Amino acid sequence: MELSYLNLLIDSGLPVVNVTSSTRERMTVLEWIYRNCAEPKNVPVYLWNSGWSCFEEVNCNKIGKISFSAINSSLWGNCEQDIFAAFNFLLNTPSEGMFIFENLLSLANNPSQEEGFFSHKLISQIVNIYYELENHDVFKRIIILTTDNVEMSQSLANLIPNLFNPLPSALDIADFLQKNLPKYINKIDISTLVNAASGLTIEEIRNGLAIAIHSCFLSNINDLSKQLLAYKIQRFRSFNFNFVSKPSVPDFGGLDLFKKFTLQAKLDFSIEAQHNNIPLPKGCLLVGPPGTGKTLAANVCASLLGFPLVSVDTAAVTCYGATYLKRTLERVEACAPVVLYFDELDKLFSTSTNSGDNNSTQILGTLLTWLQDKKTPVFVVATLNRLDALPPELTRMGRFDEIFYVGFPQAYERKEILMMHLARFDKRYQDTNVLTQKEWRIILNKTVNCTGAELARIVEKAARKLFHQGLIMNIGLGELLEQREKMVPLYVRDTDRILAIANRAKYFAQPASSEDTSEFAPVITSFWGDVRDLNNNKNN
Repeated sequence: MELSYLNLLIDSGLPVVNVTSSTRERMTVLEWIYRNCAEPKNVPVYLWNSGWSCFEEVNCNKIGKISFSAINSSLWGNCEQDIFAAFNFLLNTPSEGMFIFENLLSLANNPSQEEGFFSHKLISQIVNIYYELENHDVFKRIIILTTDNVEMSQSLANLIPNLFNPLPSALDIADFLQKNLPKYINKIDISTLVNAASGLTIEEIRNGLAIAIHSCFLSNINDLSKQLLAYKIQRFRSFNFNFVSKPSVPDFGGLDLFKKFTLQAKLDFSIEAQHNNIPLPKGCLLVGPPGTGKTLAANVCASLLGFPLVSVDTAAVTCYGATYLKRTLERVEACAPVVLYFDELDKLFSTSTNSGDNNSTQILGTLLTWLQDKKTPVFVVATLNRLDALPPELTRMGRFDEIFYVGFPQAYERKEILMMHLARFDKRYQDTNVLTQKEWRIILNKTVNCTGAELARIVEKAARKLFHQGLIMNIGLGELLEQREKMVPLYVRDTDRILAIANRAKYFAQPASSEDTSEFAPVITSFWGDVRDLNNNKNN
């Protein structure tokens, strides 16, 4: 539930509520609680954190500036001012009030102190106070302010409701910008500035806007938008995910069925599709051996859709858990329309949820719920090597629109990939077909089961050798074959594992490429020795 429900929960008699927010929004949340909850009830607000080890009274002036003042109370006496002393103060003081405990859950999730006894005692005390305040004559409410992404234990989560401070909507951002932009800025059209600020909190927008204004004095909206966007990219990187506003990537050879799927998804995102009640596309899984172009395909997908790209580090999700994933998804949805990219999604579940790993179970539950309930134009693209590593709940119908198998490029795809990379160095390949048909057959036969990355490497090494020798950049069959002979493809180095990946995936996934019917397609020989090509032309 959102923070706006706090008053309702307090008025309903709930004695303890947890509020989750970012550290940067800490003062904003305190001001909101003071203005909207405490001030109308004419009760004081007290704040406790482990830095002070005691309560400070929260004050707020007319312009919303928060300050703190010490409490003069004989109840403290000379006792040790730890969290349990704070609980005693809360229970014994005759004063009404709202008592805010900052990052209390961090103490309750620290098993290192006396082998977890402290944490257990703290959780038990919170439960005791919950029921004691529930029937208390004096108005006392506890608000746990969590700013460090720590989840409540299951016993507390079943008892205490959790609220969060939502990210501002586009209208909220526009209203904030209209009030805070310098007078010399034309405020008629600030849509680009709003887009640049989407996904940030109000305090982050305030800081980013201040930096942008000081970076480009007496500039226009476009200049401020660029600076604010740069600030957002840096902020997102601090959260271990990357934001690319306009993915600029070259085209890639092959995967024509995946490209077709992406262009159809683009139509489904259109206004006309929404008028016809076409559901928003969910996304797709790209499974296949390493180096076959899955990551590049995800980037090109964002480019074809015309959406920004947000890449999430799966290692960070594994490290920080379900809470981090929830915060990430919230920011991603605020940036919609957007492509959300998970690289090597199978690593999230490498320990397997069947092994009793609670972290993986929580991550899976969060991801499943979000994928099922998502109503925003967020297109999810996830790449993985092993489809069998994913829990079956994640691959069932309704989570993703399609599962594509991205295998080794076929003959016509290898030619497209080679042509694309050759044209980078040898300008002749931009206009004409330098190699003869026979030469193409030779190099294509020599590169069977080579990945797209390996084909690119062959061309790059051939070009580098010519450059080092001071020769004209004319790359022919000889240069390509020389570099091919020096390279040991992944398929040769790890044949069993690669075949296992292919056999487990390709029968459960749609092919990302059409069947090769080009003149370079390999011929098929029947059991009786008949040679039949893919165009069904029989040769006796």
